[in-house]
Amino acid sequence: MKKQTILYLGLLLLFFAAVWALIAVGGRMYAGTAAAPTVRAGDTHPVNPLLTLVIQIVLIILLGRALGAVCRLIGQPQVIGEMAAGIILGPSLFGWVAPEAWSWVFPDASRQYLHVLSQVGVILFLFLIGLELDPKLLSSRGMTALFISHSSMIVPFVMGVALMLYLYPRFFRDVPGMEFTAVALFMGAAMSVTAFPVLARILTERNLHKTELGKTAITCAAIDDATAWCILAVVVGLARADGLMPGLITAGAATAYALGMIFLVRPLLRRLQRIYEHAGRLSPGIVGLILILVLASAWLTELIGIHALFGAFMMGAMMPNGTAFVRNLSEKFEDFTVAFLLPIFFAYVGLQTQFGLILEGGYWLDTLLIILIASASKFIGSSGAARLTGMGGRDAAALGVLMNARGLMELVILQIGLQEGVLTPPVFAMMVIMALVTTAMTAPLLSWILPAPRVLGRRVASGGFDVLVPVAAPESGPAMARLAAAIIGNGQPAPGRLLALHLVQPQEEQFGGGLSELDFQRDEALSPILNESRQLRLGAEAISFPSRDVPGDIAAVARARGASLVLMGFHKPVFGTEILGGTVHHVLQQTTGNVAVLVDRGMQSPRNLLVALIGSPHDLLALALAERMHRFSGSLVTLLEVQAPGRSPTDKAGLRQAIERVFGDTVGRDGVSVHVVMDEEPVTAVLKHCPGNDLLILGVDEGWGLESHLFGWRPQRIVEECPISLLIVHQKR
Repeated sequence: MKKQTILYLGLLLLFFAAVWALIAVGGRMYAGTAAAPTVRAGDTHPVNPLLTLVIQIVLIILLGRALGAVCRLIGQPQVIGEMAAGIILGPSLFGWVAPEAWSWVFPDASRQYLHVLSQVGVILFLFLIGLELDPKLLSSRGMTALFISHSSMIVPFVMGVALMLYLYPRFFRDVPGMEFTAVALFMGAAMSVTAFPVLARILTERNLHKTELGKTAITCAAIDDATAWCILAVVVGLARADGLMPGLITAGAATAYALGMIFLVRPLLRRLQRIYEHAGRLSPGIVGLILILVLASAWLTELIGIHALFGAFMMGAMMPNGTAFVRNLSEKFEDFTVAFLLPIFFAYVGLQTQFGLILEGGYWLDTLLIILIASASKFIGSSGAARLTGMGGRDAAALGVLMNARGLMELVILQIGLQEGVLTPPVFAMMVIMALVTTAMTAPLLSWILPAPRVLGRRVASGGFDVLVPVAAPESGPAMARLAAAIIGNGQPAPGRLLALHLVQPQEEQFGGGLSELDFQRDEALSPILNESRQLRLGAEAISFPSRDVPGDIAAVARARGASLVLMGFHKPVFGTEILGGTVHHVLQQTTGNVAVLVDRGMQSPRNLLVALIGSPHDLLALALAERMHRFSGSLVTLLEVQAPGRSPTDKAGLRQAIERVFGDTVGRDGVSVHVVMDEEPVTAVLKHCPGNDLLILGVDEGWGLESHLFGWRPQRIVEECPISLLIVHQKR
């Protein structure tokens, strides 16, 4: 700890010395060279602003959702697609390809409405970012995370300021009001930011958020976000202040604001939390009051001179993190912000991004230089500090790649820079390209550094009969646990364990990464099956991670964990009526092991088993599972051999041999009986014998009307009319 503290203090001293030296040199070189500010006339209003705005919003949302979906398909964050959609709708593509149509859809006078809506969206976005920041992250990682995080900011900050020694005379000297100090400090802040939302989303989708690397990366990104907004508040305050005294007034007002938030607003928010807990729901009154507080905080910081977005962020950070109150409040704001407001922000940024300026000026080498310095400095600062704290080489490299993701946070900061007059349009366009490139490169580079086996969390099988139970509906958990316990048993050596798997469809929001929501969904889904397993004294393990391919990941986990059986519950598919359709069909196609599907009708304990045999290749698995339940749980087994027309004598002989091979000399005694029935309707014969039993087990076969189809509309009589619980089994290929 002492070594890390000394390193951290030394890092801060070097940082302030380097920035001071660079600002001093640049300030002397370019003192008094900025042109005087000019005033531009405003635009006129369109004839029908409401219709124009409606057309714009529909187009923005449609294109943003479409490109976001494409990005998800190719393994990129959705935010990349929505950022790209905004640029496509701007003058760089739409305005270049069809200038008249673009002028009609996005007339100059209509942009003020998009600007207002986009600012409301960013205010709510920053509030939600603040909600996701957990102070416990810093306390849990300590000085290590603080050192790595600030190293990942200090190196690119210094390099950004140094870069301005080259860029300022090319892009800023002749622009009105752009003094070197404010421009250089802002460039340093823009270079040093990390997108906590994008980073967290990438980690959760790769099931790395619970690893040591994932926890460190999330903590560092959270510290980065908090520090970045504090730095940005200082930079904006300096840019707005005109002289020493206004700067001191801004600093004093900002300090008073921060103290008021900590000692006045935070206790008020905790009282609101207690009101929520007492009422048991989030009332419109509480939501309205929170919204008023967010807007009031944003208004106050704008009045002070440190920008409205800092106030929204601070209000989120003051909320009681990790509570049901905050989680439900976040859900109230998320959908509207993501689906409606943030796409408008992306479009507004796109309208201000003019790639034509880069082409006309031949600034591609400058753009590449910005990307190179931003990426290299962020990687070196993060990975180098991680290595100094003892992190392994591969994990340090992965951390450096993760911290380079800038995403939406970068666009927000760049937008502020353009508004505050510290970025020129060409540099703004180059920085937007940098934000897109650094975000898009994160996922593929991480996959290259950390291959799939690391993400899967491969583990050696227990040596017993392990049952993998994918849980989609929490209420199905207890019955699945009881059946798994009867199959696994409690013999020696280790009988096996239950692997409770919950796969979460990745959410689409750009902020927070869904970390707290992911944990909440996992606990809600797996608690019933895990609690039942504990009561049954059955060894159980919880597995949960986001998945874009649920059947494929079920099959992958079954292979990686060496599961002897995949036990699934039946839930009526959206399309079709067949039990072996939809997700079950895909699992049967992709899983090379044994699969069983349970249709639960209130089974408490499988004491009396009815095993229907028709000569199917899957009958052997039905016999094996019944034998395990008989041996380990004392279940009484009735083997019902249905001889239907069309079955050859060889089929019957093979069936008898299979029974003797599985049950041995217990057939006919010790609770195992065999009944032979002749019936042209096998399903009717089985249904007649169901009463008095707890569970019917049968293998997949056309004779039962059971086939695996993705979409099937044929009613399955044995499923619909069976009065007891039903277990359909599929022998491994």
